[in-house]
Amino acid sequence: VDVDDVDDGHGIEHVHMYPLDPPYDASIPVEKATSTRGDVLLAYEMNGEELPREHGYPLRSVVPGHIGARQVKWLTKIVTSEEEAPSVWQRNVQYKGFSPNVKNFKGVDPSKVLSCQEMPVQSAIVEPNGASETISMDDDDIELSGYAWSGGGRPIVRVDVSADNGKTWITAELGKGTEQKRGRAWAWTLWKATVPLTNELKKMGKENGKIQFVCKAVDGSYNQQPENVHTLWNLRGILNNSWHRVDVKVVED
Repeated sequence: VDVDDVDDGHGIEHVHMYPLDPPYDASIPVEKATSTRGDVLLAYEMNGEELPREHGYPLRSVVPGHIGARQVKWLTKIVTSEEEAPSVWQRNVQYKGFSPNVKNFKGVDPSKVLSCQEMPVQSAIVEPNGASETISMDDDDIELSGYAWSGGGRPIVRVDVSADNGKTWITAELGKGTEQKRGRAWAWTLWKATVPLTNELKKMGKENGKIQFVCKAVDGSYNQQPENVHTLWNLRGILNNSWHRVDVKVVED
């Protein structure tokens, strides 16, 4: 695509990508495809070796900061257009966000709903995992760690963790990933935090048999994760970036 054609208003708005296995075609906005800072790739190798079949051999698109559905495997053709790709995965309800008020798609016109491209900000607690780890009543604190990410190359500027459902917060220390440039933060940002186990928390944990830890991230545009999924619920079940929650069992030594 000639960038001048885009700037001169020749009608190019989308770049379509077609695979060997139709009809799973998809498209991305032309400004993402042509931007020198968009880092869109046509990949034929992975980790220095020929691209594996399951990852899209012989060629696949890589569109960092966008949902996986826009990163076409087994790529055979690229086309520019005034409109989005015709696939149901692009035009229908599959990757579009709807209000919690929508209980079925009868009478819904998906052409009036924006297709998902960039993802919202999100984070997760990796340790403790809540499955096998426990908290002792004799412990003074607990170490938490995890990752955070936001779509569109937006960097992570803060991760907050809480052990009392958001009444109080501790700001985590950001680690690997913070070196990424603004607008090109395509990878996870890792974080860690030390949460003191106060007498109040231990009392609550003893009563409930567990302590629930939550985390939320804030990106470079100061978007942050909402508290719960109830306000985000949608019929497709996508775009849930509510606080991540992990329950850790409390034991008495």
